[in-house]
Amino acid sequence: MGLSQLVKQATRVPDVVGHTANCLDLLLTTDPDRCIVTVSSPIGTSDHCLVKSVSTFSPPDCDSRGERRMWRYKSADWDEMRHFFASYPWQQVCFSSEDPSSCADAISDVVRQAMEYYIPYSDVPVGGSAHPWFNADCAEAEKRKHSAFLAWADARDRKAPDLSSKKRAFNHAAKSYKKALRRARFDRITHIGKKLSAQPSGSRAFWSLAKSVEANFCRPTLPPLVKPDGILAHTAREKAGLFASLFAHNSRLDTSSATPPSLPHCDSSMSEVRIRNKEVLRALCRLDVNKASGPDGVPAIVLKACAPELGNTPEINDLLYMSISGVTNSAAQATISSTISKDSSSSSLYKLSNSMYSSSNNSKT
Repeated sequence: MGLSQLVKQATRVPDVVGHTANCLDLLLTTDPDRCIVTVSSPIGTSDHCLVKSVSTFSPPDCDSRGERRMWRYKSADWDEMRHFFASYPWQQVCFSSEDPSSCADAISDVVRQAMEYYIPYSDVPVGGSAHPWFNADCAEAEKRKHSAFLAWADARDRKAPDLSSKKRAFNHAAKSYKKALRRARFDRITHIGKKLSAQPSGSRAFWSLAKSVEANFCRPTLPPLVKPDGILAHTAREKAGLFASLFAHNSRLDTSSATPPSLPHCDSSMSEVRIRNKEVLRALCRLDVNKASGPDGVPAIVLKACAPELGNTPEINDLLYMSISGVTNSAAQATISSTISKDSSSSSLYKLSNSMYSSSNNSKT
């Protein structure tokens, strides 16, 4: 299959003397030259090392600072944004490539640029400390564990005579780290309990603290389910097992040895697909502004507010035509080039476009 395994060292570190460390966490890829793999010490109470893989194809982390951009749509200058879209040179800027994916990315960049121009925004930090109980003692214990892991890994690579002592030192540091975590959790729970008991029952401060504590616990999204024997299923495992048994029971269909029907052969072809400006405008106006943004980061409220300018833009229709013309990726481009070289008439490309569009629709349905 042409796969390469990139993890070359042990990733499971047993804490029992005499047990051998093994490589149990694998990374298989068909392009090993574009991946960089590093193995670090285990996180928390796990006995598996942290395996990190960085690919040169990975997109840059745009949110590495832990911030979220909040748009103030009520203060947006929609008139200027509409004028910006109406006068923008879409053809020259966004359609220099024949790849519809590249054109779509260019259009998304223009829309996001207009948002930054005409919609006030602010970058606010998201979330807080994932583990508020993680104190300085935990950080120091984690640092000692990581140092012991590096020393043991280095001794293992060098086949040093003190390998056993380095391994024992790492096991001791790992156990000390686990004890520090348990102690920190217990101390924080005790501290919160004292604060709750000190607040007057039913006061605003009491309920504020109680709600913040309650938010740390997972809440099931599904109510308890009734099993066939009448017992309620409360845990996630019980609910998953109940759903699995129900789906398995409904999937067992009695065909009674019936032969599948013979479908008649169809020689008809798909008619020409026409995309009109009013259809694009109608689709933009029907967008639900309460839905989350897609992968391009363009919210529906912007597309809906500027629907007349975007829907009546001929270049947007050109993008939709490109999307159904078969020019979707390098493989499709090669297929189209081969077809054109065999028959240079425009009808060949048109038939290929229709067949690819029909096959894509059939695969979706």
